[in-house]
Amino acid sequence: MASTTTTAPAVKPPAPPASGSRMGAFGVSIEMAFNGLGANKLRSFLTMLGVIIGVGAVIIAIAIGEGSRAAVAESIQKLGTNVMTVFPGSQRRGGISFGGGSSTTLKLEDADYIIRNCPTVKAVVPTVNRNATIKYANKNDAKSVTGTGQDYPTVQNHPVAKGRFFNQSEVRSLKRVIVLGSNVAKDIFDRADPVGKQVRVNGQTFDVIGVLKEKGGTGFRNPDDAAYVPVTAAMRRLFGMENINSITVQSRSTSLMDKTKAEIETNLKRKHKIADSGAPDFTVFSQSDLAATQDAQQSTFGALITYLAIVSLVVGGIGIMNIMLVSVTERTREIGIRKAIGARRADILSQFLLEALFLSLVGGLIGVGLGYAGSSFISEQNGWRVDVAMETVALAFSFSAVVGVFFGFYPAFKASQLSPIEALRYE
Repeated sequence: MASTTTTAPAVKPPAPPASGSRMGAFGVSIEMAFNGLGANKLRSFLTMLGVIIGVGAVIIAIAIGEGSRAAVAESIQKLGTNVMTVFPGSQRRGGISFGGGSSTTLKLEDADYIIRNCPTVKAVVPTVNRNATIKYANKNDAKSVTGTGQDYPTVQNHPVAKGRFFNQSEVRSLKRVIVLGSNVAKDIFDRADPVGKQVRVNGQTFDVIGVLKEKGGTGFRNPDDAAYVPVTAAMRRLFGMENINSITVQSRSTSLMDKTKAEIETNLKRKHKIADSGAPDFTVFSQSDLAATQDAQQSTFGALITYLAIVSLVVGGIGIMNIMLVSVTERTREIGIRKAIGARRADILSQFLLEALFLSLVGGLIGVGLGYAGSSFISEQNGWRVDVAMETVALAFSFSAVVGVFFGFYPAFKASQLSPIEALRYE
């Protein structure tokens, strides 16, 4: 039986350039590189695919990370830069920390003590929060109900859209009044105006006196999904609580934040009869602390997905090297013919380097388009914020070029070292 041998499509070498013409020789290398890639279009595309996916993945990954970081920073900014929160201290059992807020060491009078004894404090808002059933007509929904102080709209930067917020007198008298978040108002009253109507909260009647403006989520929860009542009414009438969950404190200015934090710690220790050297049974957490923590988490996550994307780009580069090595083997006779008619080692080297570079650059360009399209698709489908920066695009595209040159050098060098006689005898 006759044996058959499959060979790569022949690439016709062009006529040699005039002697001493370096630009002519480089032009021949470019032409040969294009001819070599065009002879196997499907294989060239599959080789580029690794680079396309790698570049696209790098752009999408960084865009998601930067968008997430910007969204978190924006959410924290909504809370105010001169705001901090006091939580009950962490409990420890058997050396295990149960986290801030797990103990019950804060009371309502602690908030009054802070405002009376801390000169740099502008306002305080004690807070309790639990789920409760809110009923109106035939609507009966389980909602988050927050008991808070009269300064909540100012301290939390959450103004009233309709009606008003409850006042200090209503807080002191345990008045049964309620202000609805924008989403709660829509869920319970649809398009009707809630102000002036009555709802039942855990079976007790509350007068609706206002609706807050839509604010959006802050990373922890969405304040639009809550209803707000005087903290005293929440503790005594609704939930039967003796302790509060937290105290939000507004400093007189951002520059006084450190001083405010020190004043709170000193005075609450005194109030709780804790020695100056003793560990406090509360935690003071500022928005700058929160911003730093969130930024560190976002940086870690962003670095992780970026490294994974870079790995895929390197895998694409290895694919280029593999295919280029195969191409050198298949085109040994072509290389021998070029050398026999006067091509130098540098000409062969530049030809195969250019092939690798073209593969990576074209793949990089397509990958950039994939990155933009993928980022837009993810943003639209998931409602995420994504930020595609030109610096990211330039970095990913440049890296694809470096990958092409790096992984294409060895096959190109191997091709340039072939002996013309041995290459012509190769079958």
